[in-house]
Amino acid sequence: MHAFLTPFKEPAAQLLRRKPLLTIRFHLAGRQPYLRCFRSAAMAKSGHAGPGSVLVYSHSWLPGQVDGVAIRMMAHVRAMVKRGVKVTLVTPDFLLPDNPTVPKLEVVDGVEHVTLQTARTPVYRKNMCMDLSFFNLRTLVALIQRVQPDLVHATQEASMQVMAAACAFCNVPLLISLHTDVAQIAARDENFSSLNGFLGQLHTWFSVRMVYWGYRNWALSGATYFPVSKQSLVILRNAGVAEQRVAPVIWGPMVDRETFRIDLPEEQVQAVRKRLTFGAERAYLWVYVGRVTAEKDIQFLVDAHKRAPKHVYLALIGPGSMVPELKQFHGPEHRLHPQPDWPVLCVISMYCTGDMASREEVALCFRAADLHVSASTMETVGFTAMEALSCGTPMLAANAQGYAMYLSHGVNARLFTPGSSSSFDEELAKIMETKREGDWSPESIRATMAMASIDACTDRAFQAYLTSPATDWRVVRLLITMFYVVLNIFFVQTFFP
Repeated sequence: MHAFLTPFKEPAAQLLRRKPLLTIRFHLAGRQPYLRCFRSAAMAKSGHAGPGSVLVYSHSWLPGQVDGVAIRMMAHVRAMVKRGVKVTLVTPDFLLPDNPTVPKLEVVDGVEHVTLQTARTPVYRKNMCMDLSFFNLRTLVALIQRVQPDLVHATQEASMQVMAAACAFCNVPLLISLHTDVAQIAARDENFSSLNGFLGQLHTWFSVRMVYWGYRNWALSGATYFPVSKQSLVILRNAGVAEQRVAPVIWGPMVDRETFRIDLPEEQVQAVRKRLTFGAERAYLWVYVGRVTAEKDIQFLVDAHKRAPKHVYLALIGPGSMVPELKQFHGPEHRLHPQPDWPVLCVISMYCTGDMASREEVALCFRAADLHVSASTMETVGFTAMEALSCGTPMLAANAQGYAMYLSHGVNARLFTPGSSSSFDEELAKIMETKREGDWSPESIRATMAMASIDACTDRAFQAYLTSPATDWRVVRLLITMFYVVLNIFFVQTFFP
C-alpha cells in the first residue's frame, strides 16, 4: 500500500548531513524502499529534507497550453526555487515544420531553460513531445553531465525512452510523474487515430497497448513512477508496472491558494460576472475551464445547458477543436459567452496563457460563477476542480476517475452518473436549491482544499524524491534502455513518419 512517510527516530536531514554518501534503508508499509542520499543533499527552507539540484523535464510548458501538466509543473518549479533548490528546466522547443511560429515560453527567474527538438506525438497528433532522436539523447547526456543533478523529474510522454537512456548512461535517478490517462483519451476522442473505421479502432487499440508497454520498459530501465493521483496508481497497475518501481507517495491535488481565493476584489468579480452573463440580472452562471474538445464531453454540457432553466448561462473558458463548430452559439441568445476581441465561442486566452495575470482572471471567473461544471470522465486529478473549490465555488461533475476520488459528494460538490442526462438534471436541481451557507458556504468549501496547497504538494514531491528505490545493474539497464531506444526510433520512423 502507498502511504505517506512515517517519522524517523532521527530527522531525515540529520541523516543526510551525517552520511551524505550512503543509501539508508527504512521500512514503510510492509515494503523496503530506500532513503536516497543525494550528492548535494540540502535542507529545504521549510525544514523538510530535499535535494540540492533537480533537472525537471516537462512536455507541456507553453503559456497557450490548457492543461494541468503545465500549471502543476510551473508551480512546482517555482516552489522548489523558493526553497533553495537548484532547478534546471528542460522542455521541447515547440517548433514544428507545419508551425514555424516561434513560441514565447514561460520564464522562471533563476532557472536555466534548455529546449529539445520537438515532434508531434506518434499517434495523438494534437500533442507535442521531444523528438525521439539521437540528437536529443546527446543533448540530454551532455546537460546531465554538466549540471550533475541529484535526480531527474520528468513528465510522462511518448518519447520518454530518450530521457530514460540519458539517465541510465549518466547513472542519475529518473522519477516520472504520470499525469494523463491515454486509454481514456483514446476511448473518448473519436479523432484519436487518423485512420477510419475498423483500421482506426485497431490503430487506437494497438497504440494504447504500446503506451502500456512503454511504461513497463521505462520501469525496466530503472525509472521510478511518481503517481500524480490515485487514478495514476490504477493506470500503472493496469500497465503491469511492478509496485517496487512506484514511489510510495501520491502527489495529489495542487492549487495556488493565494491566487484562487474567496476575498478577491468584489468590483472585479462583479465586472467579470456581468460580462459572462451579458449583464443579465438574477442569472445562474455555469463556468467550465479547460480544453473545448470531444474527449472532455463538451457536447454533453451544451446539451445539458439547452435543458436548463432560462436564467442559466454557460461560459466555456478555453480553446479546443470543438470551438469552430460551436461558434454559431455565441451570444446572449444562446447564453454562451464569447471572449471580447475574438469572434468565437470561448474565452480563449484566459486559462491557457500560463502567466499570473491570466491565472488571476480565471480565479475571478470561478469566484463569479455559481457553479463549476464538467462532464469529463478522463481526469486523473481534476485540476480546475481544485481551483474552483479554493475560490469557494461548488462543482457539478461526473462521478468518475479523479473527480470520484477527490471530490466529496454533498460536501463540496455533487456527482452525477457519467453520460446520464437525468442524473445530471437531478443533481443540478439539488445544487441550485441548496443555500450557500453553513457547510455549503464558500469558506467551508474552500477549507476542503487545504491539503492541496503548493507547499503541501512540494513536501510530498520531496518525499518521493527521497524514497525512490535504488537501482543497481547499471550496465544491464543501459543495454536494455538503448535497445528500446533503437527499437522505438525504428518503429516511429517506419510507421509514424
